[in-house]
Amino acid sequence: MRPAPSSTALTAVLAIGALTLMTACDAGADDASPADGTDSDGVVADDASVSIGMFAVPANLDFTTTGGAAIFEALLYNVYEGLVRVDSQGELQPLLAESWEISDDGLEYTFQLREGVTFHDGTEFDAEIVKFSLERLDEWSANTPEDLSAIDSVEVVDDHEVTVVLSEPDYDALFWLAGPLGTMFSPDSVDSLATEANGTGPFEFVTYENAVRMEFARHDEYWGEPAGTATVELVYYEDASAAANAIRTGGVDAILRSEAYDQLESLEAEDDVDVLVGSTQGVVVMSMNPDHEALAQPAVREALQHAIDRESVLAAATAGYGEILGGPTVPTDPYFVDFSTTYEHDPELAREKLDSAGVEDLSLTFTVPNRAYAEASAQVIQDNLNEVGIEVTLQTQEFPAVWVEENMVDQNFDLTLVNHVEPRNMANYAHADYYWGYDSPEAQNLFAEAASATDDDEYVATMQELTEQIVADTPGVWLYNAPNVVLSTEGISGLPENDLGVGIDLSDVTVAE
Repeated sequence: MRPAPSSTALTAVLAIGALTLMTACDAGADDASPADGTDSDGVVADDASVSIGMFAVPANLDFTTTGGAAIFEALLYNVYEGLVRVDSQGELQPLLAESWEISDDGLEYTFQLREGVTFHDGTEFDAEIVKFSLERLDEWSANTPEDLSAIDSVEVVDDHEVTVVLSEPDYDALFWLAGPLGTMFSPDSVDSLATEANGTGPFEFVTYENAVRMEFARHDEYWGEPAGTATVELVYYEDASAAANAIRTGGVDAILRSEAYDQLESLEAEDDVDVLVGSTQGVVVMSMNPDHEALAQPAVREALQHAIDRESVLAAATAGYGEILGGPTVPTDPYFVDFSTTYEHDPELAREKLDSAGVEDLSLTFTVPNRAYAEASAQVIQDNLNEVGIEVTLQTQEFPAVWVEENMVDQNFDLTLVNHVEPRNMANYAHADYYWGYDSPEAQNLFAEAASATDDDEYVATMQELTEQIVADTPGVWLYNAPNVVLSTEGISGLPENDLGVGIDLSDVTVAE
């Protein structure tokens, strides 16, 4: 086995902010505990319900076949669980696995499973469930199952020990297991994943009224700390202002990822509304289809980079909240490098690059999700591109269903834009068939080199070199890292301030009496 810094029983804990290998952690050791009956606002109401406003709408409940993050963000860590999870500080922690060991060659991950865990329908969780769930990744058609393509087999050692065997080392394997790809499913439930959710988590799924509301109820036989509220209702809004008005009028108790940036100052002035601005893994990127004759030319893509004024985009989309980007990573990534000044706003240079490419009278279609941030960004970009002689036609599409189908599935776009909220979405540049069609042998080699890294420094250095390669190839215009704005009313505690791009854990939310 690989040597551990302070333990002979190596357990790898991979952090978003620090990739140091650490000894085993106790599940939930970092968690706030709502079970002690008090929080910062006093005595909590054990039978309380909480209503939370959201924006990205799940098309159904099956994230194994339906793209986009909205489904697993709602269900993972609340209803569903995996072997490991990402905690509120971005670190990997045990969940249904109590501990694990990694072989010296990085090809075998042996997990010790938690005993006494059952699914909400009473099915026992054991090593056969792990084998079934991970070997079923071949049936996934959404949410990049390729990220765990290194899994070769899953070997059951006994009821509570299982070994995941990789065909080649993958430094990020544990990280991907902490996301939707690592979800454990009961075999009897997979035929109804689109309409029912049966997991091992702190909440049972109750109902989903499409695009309107989803409801969870505390699972009283949960193996860990009980959820802080008896029920949770997720209420879906299309309009950021309508959601902000709802929290003012008592329509909801909280809002996650609020996009009412123009109202934050007035909301902060209200006595009974708290405003928190945390971080996200979100990268708002405009992708350029390489199948378009002009966009296939590097000089044209560089021209678009220089034509776009990122500061104006950020001002229009978020009133200046967030961080301007110039590459596919965000400041909380361990291998982040700031490329925000690599392609500075320079319309004259953009025109020169278009001339050098021999491109005249370029007309592009820009497909845009019907989300406020996207429409605001697209309008600025349309003006910027018009300024350098590129005609842009905006087409607004319903998000997520229509936009995902048209752009991610059919790849029917010239330009498109979206906030990739999933963590470390730079990994998608490893997949040549992903919707943005990036296919670079140099980048592929660097992805392989990073996956086979044997220590943190080697991994980080290779990922930074890889990022530089992707930025130089310029398959997209990386615009900004969106903030996580959380609004809550008096007495609500435990809401996740930072959005980590996996499941939004609501089990720590409490309501004061």
